[in-house]
Amino acid sequence: MKKLPYLIILLLIFISCKESHSHQEEKEAPKVPEFDGISQNIKPGDNFFAHVNKKWNDNAVIADDQVGVGSYMFLNIPQRELLEEILENAAASDNTKGSVEQKLGDFYASGMDTVQINKRGFEPIKPMLDEINKINDVKSLMQLVSEEQKNGHTSLIGLYISADQENSKFNIMHAAQSGLGLPDRDYYFGKDEETVAIQEAYKTYLTTLFKLVNEPNAEQNALTVYSIEKQLANEHKTRVERRKIEGNYNKFSLAQIVKMQPNLNWESQFNTLGVQVDSVDMKQPAYYNALDKMLTKISLNDWKLYLKASVISNYADYLSTPFEEASFEYSKALTGQSKKQTREQAMVRQVDGLLGFALGQLYTKQHFDEAAKKRALELVNNFQKAFEARMDNLDWMSDSTKVKAKEKLYAITKKIGYPDVWREYDVEINKDQYFENIITLERNDFDYMAAQLNKAPDKDRWGTTPSTVTAYYNASLNEIVFPAGILQFPYFDVNADDAVNYGGIGMVIGHEFTHAFDDRGAQYDKEGNVKNWWTDDDLKNFKAKTQQIIDRYSEFTVLDDVHVNGATTVGENVADNGGISIAYDAFKLTKQGQDTIKIGGYTPDQRFFMSIARIWRVKTRDAFLRTYINTNSHSPAIWRVNGPLMNSTPFYEAFDVKPGDSNYKAVEERIKIW
Repeated sequence: MKKLPYLIILLLIFISCKESHSHQEEKEAPKVPEFDGISQNIKPGDNFFAHVNKKWNDNAVIADDQVGVGSYMFLNIPQRELLEEILENAAASDNTKGSVEQKLGDFYASGMDTVQINKRGFEPIKPMLDEINKINDVKSLMQLVSEEQKNGHTSLIGLYISADQENSKFNIMHAAQSGLGLPDRDYYFGKDEETVAIQEAYKTYLTTLFKLVNEPNAEQNALTVYSIEKQLANEHKTRVERRKIEGNYNKFSLAQIVKMQPNLNWESQFNTLGVQVDSVDMKQPAYYNALDKMLTKISLNDWKLYLKASVISNYADYLSTPFEEASFEYSKALTGQSKKQTREQAMVRQVDGLLGFALGQLYTKQHFDEAAKKRALELVNNFQKAFEARMDNLDWMSDSTKVKAKEKLYAITKKIGYPDVWREYDVEINKDQYFENIITLERNDFDYMAAQLNKAPDKDRWGTTPSTVTAYYNASLNEIVFPAGILQFPYFDVNADDAVNYGGIGMVIGHEFTHAFDDRGAQYDKEGNVKNWWTDDDLKNFKAKTQQIIDRYSEFTVLDDVHVNGATTVGENVADNGGISIAYDAFKLTKQGQDTIKIGGYTPDQRFFMSIARIWRVKTRDAFLRTYINTNSHSPAIWRVNGPLMNSTPFYEAFDVKPGDSNYKAVEERIKIW
C-alpha cells in the first residue's frame, strides 16, 4: 500500500555546538566541537541522557514541518540542504544528454514543476484505474498486482530478491506478508485512544482518495477497503514473531506453491514480472494461504476497490496538490507534524530515493573528506582487534566457540564512504514528465533487482546511498557499511580528540560489529549462512543473556506509560551494549585513553561517555515517538544511552555513580554479553 510518510521521516538533523580544543595540552590543541549545556543539577547516575542533553532539549525548537530535531534521527535534514544545492545547480545547468548531472537536474526540475503537475490532476493514474475496472476474474486481478510491482507499488504480494539464507552465494526470490496501509498489523486491533485516532485518520484518508478520483460511495468504499486490510492483518505475524529466523524461512519449489495457493497464479505472476523462478522463500506462508482463500471469498468488486485505493495511495505524493495534502493529513496522525516540508526538500528525498547513487557521486565529490574515509577504516580495523580481545576474555563462552566467533569477526567485509563501483542508471529522464520519470525509475529499480536473481550476490552493491546518515550490518553478506553521510559531527570529526570520536562514530562501529553477534546475527556463520556454530552450552548461555536484555528494556518507558518492546528491540539493544563496551576498550588502546589529562574540565573517560550521549541527542513530537515505539526496532534515544550505561562499569567509575542513584545497578545486575 502506501509508502508511509513516517518511514520517510526517519531521517536526521544537524545541531551546531561551540568549539573548543583537544589532544594533550589545552593551550596547544586544535579547536573542536565542545560539550555545552551540561545540567549539573541532574546527576549522571540518575539520568545521563538528560545530564548531557537537558539544557539543549529545553531550548530546541521542532520546526512545524519536522517531527523532531537533534542529531541521531534527524541529521539527514541538513544533508538534504546540501543535496538541494547540488540539484538546483544541476537543474540550472546545460548538461550533456545522458550525463549524471542531466538525469539528476531534469528529474528534480520535473518534480518542481507543480504548475504542470497540478494541471494534470490524477490523469497519470487514470490508465491504471481503467485497467482495474476491466478486471473480470482473480487471474487478471493478480496480473495487475504483478504489473504494479514493476512500478514499485507493492500491494498484496511482497516480493524481493536477496541471498538464500541457507546458501548465501545464491540469490533467490522471497515473498513476505504484505497488503496493509497502516504501519503494522497491530494498528488494526488497538483500542486505545491514540490508535483509534490513527485508524479513523486512515479511513478518512481512503475516503478522500476515492472522492478525488470521483468514485461514488467514497465513505463506504473506504470501509470496505479497511475491512479487507484488517482481514489481511489478522493473518500477519507480529513483529516479535518475525524476528525469529526459524519459522520465517520456508523454501518451496514453484510447483509446490502453485499447488498450495492456486488462486495466486504464481506462474502467471512471475511471467508478468519477467523472472525465472524455480523456488521461493515464503517468509510467512500462513499469510499467503489465507490470501489465496480470501481471493474467492471476497467479491471481485470489493477487491477492485482495494486495488484502486492501493494504487491511488501509492501514487498520491506524485499527483496534484489535493492528493499530496490528503497524504499529509494522514501522516499528521502518525507523526504530529503540523506543516508540510517544502517542495524542494520533498524532491531531494525523491531524487535520493530513485537516483541516490548518481546523486551520491556529486555529493561525495563536493562534501566528503577523503581523510575521513582513511581515518574511519583505521578505527574499524582497531575495533576488530578490540572485539577479539573481548571475546578472549568472555567467561561464558568456550574456547571452541570463540574460535568460530573470531573467524566470523575477521571475515566481515568493510565498506566505508561510498561504493567502489558506482551504480549506473540506464534511463531517459524528461524534464516535462514527472510522473513518467517516477515510473521509469521505479521500473529501472525493479529491473536492477531482478537482474540479481539466480546469481551470486553482487558484493559491490550498497543498501543505502552515500549521503545518508546511517550505518548497517548485512548478515547474509557478513558486511558492515558506513556511508559518507555519517562520517561527520557529531559522530566523527577529524579534528576531535579520540575520546569524542571513539564515543561517537566508535560506538556506531562497535554497534555494527556487534550486530554480527546479536540474537539474529549470531545465527549466521562467517559465510552468511544460517548455521549453528555454537556449542549447546554456549548457545544456552547466550540466549539467557539476551533474555536479560529483553527483560531489562521491557521495563523502560517513554511518554510516562508507553513501554519499550524489549523483544522487538533486542537486537539493537544487544548491539548498543556491545558497541559501547567495544568502543571503550578500543579507546583505552589510544594514548589519550591511557591518560587522565582533562579537556574542558572533563577527563578522557568522561568525554567518551558524554560523546555517546550527544550522538543520540533528539527531541521529537509525542505522536512520532509513539509511532516509533510501535514500529521501530531501535529503542528511543534516551534508552540507547541510559540503558547500556547501566551495564557499563567504566561509566560508573568515570562519574562516581553510587547506590541510590536512579540508574544504579549492582555489579551482579550489570548485563554483559560481548
